[in-house]
Amino acid sequence: MQNFLLIFVSSLLILSSPKFELPHTDRTRGLMEELLVKLDSTDVYAAKKEKEIEALKNCFPGETVDDEIELYYDISMAFSNSVADSALVYMEKAILYAQEYGRDSLKVQAQIALATLLSEYGYYIEAQETLSPVPVEKLSGGERVRYYHSVALLYRNLYSDYNIPASFKQKYRKQFNVYRDSLMMVSDTMSLHYLRSIERKEARKGNISEARRYNDLRMSIIEDKHSAAYATCLYDRFAIVYLYEGKLTGEALDDLLQSAIVEVENSNQDIASLLRVESLLNSINEVEAAKKISDYYFSSLRKLGSKKRVVDGVEQTIKINDRNTQLIQKANRELMFAIALISLLLVAVVFALWINNRSRLRIISIKNKLELSDRISKKYIGVAFQLYSSYIKRLDLFRTKINSSIRKGHIEQVLEFTSPSGETASDERRELFHNFDSAFMEIFPNYIEEVNACLKPEQKIVPKRTEILSNELRVLALIKLGIEDSAEIAGMLHCSVKTVQNLRSILKTRLALSEEDFKRKISEI
Repeated sequence: MQNFLLIFVSSLLILSSPKFELPHTDRTRGLMEELLVKLDSTDVYAAKKEKEIEALKNCFPGETVDDEIELYYDISMAFSNSVADSALVYMEKAILYAQEYGRDSLKVQAQIALATLLSEYGYYIEAQETLSPVPVEKLSGGERVRYYHSVALLYRNLYSDYNIPASFKQKYRKQFNVYRDSLMMVSDTMSLHYLRSIERKEARKGNISEARRYNDLRMSIIEDKHSAAYATCLYDRFAIVYLYEGKLTGEALDDLLQSAIVEVENSNQDIASLLRVESLLNSINEVEAAKKISDYYFSSLRKLGSKKRVVDGVEQTIKINDRNTQLIQKANRELMFAIALISLLLVAVVFALWINNRSRLRIISIKNKLELSDRISKKYIGVAFQLYSSYIKRLDLFRTKINSSIRKGHIEQVLEFTSPSGETASDERRELFHNFDSAFMEIFPNYIEEVNACLKPEQKIVPKRTEILSNELRVLALIKLGIEDSAEIAGMLHCSVKTVQNLRSILKTRLALSEEDFKRKISEI
């Protein structure tokens, strides 16, 4: 019988504590930790970015008019992934300056760049209006490449925008295909534009190996492994596997994490890879890390000020929330199954007591108590299971912090974590009281009203807004649960015996009926 119980409990623990894990390599954990550490240093990267932009501004005035136009252009591009408004302002200055001094080629270059920025930020009408006066037939080879790239990007953003009606999406996709093909015809076959376009084209057709080959070629010609172009290439490498091949590998996840790291280092406020990382972390219930990434992602979007990215981010968040709802529902089903197993375990315990000739009276007493209130029994089981599970999680987290601090040699942090008077101990006590109060009030929802009905009208107990039960109500709750001894109550509430005795004395003075009647009513709640 003991062996049966041991097997039963082991099965229960296995079934009720599922372990989720993403595919990974030997590098994955280190890359994830590096990304989270980088997010703590974003102010440093932002300051570096501002310093680079300030250096460009200090180059004014340029030696020639062309130099000044190009400076406006360069400053705009430096702002393009960090502050949308500033990027647009400086590119418009480049256009006006070029127009004022008759630099038609530089004006067209800036117009195309401005249209590209407007399209990326979700200002599609403005982007079309900016491109419409461009004399396409007079464009040189390089200008034509930039023009086709800008128009193709506009149509791609249009058909991928959540707010565009479905009836228009097919039309915009066809227009995108036309301009993408035009771009490929006029582009250098070894340019990043050409390679990325043909890579995506092959991926959409399902030619994964070809798409990967073109991505490898892109990666080989990018010299700066800390550039935005390299980050984009890594993200596209991940997308080939995850979005087009429909699977996730450890190598693809490493590419995604590397992309996010490079983007954070560049103080890029438009990081699509972070949203993917957040989504994957949420899928395995890594809530704390996912929240840290989500907080940075949405704060960066606000700083960028891109209308399109904010909308896309909101839509993606809705999808993540929907998936989290499904995970919660699944967890609830698993919890109900665990409760059923616990109920079976209780039956098995009763059966074991009967097999071992335990007292018939005790068996009947246990059975009567279990049958006394099916609602309370189930809630006790659920609450106990939840609190115990929560304790294990918090203990694991505490152990991880201690282990990490010891490994890093942070002995002061270890002493602070383990100090009985430290914040950790205080947080644990607050968590204990909060969990006890919540569980008790769930089982006895009318408890406070019933207690106040026994008190003088002017002596009613009203808990503070920040608490569920006051100290007096908590003492009474323990007495109702059968704990009468003041010393035992003091130990459970982490206070002195004198404090408990004073609380009990104060309660007696508030009663509107005799002490005996009060005890009887409390027991009947």
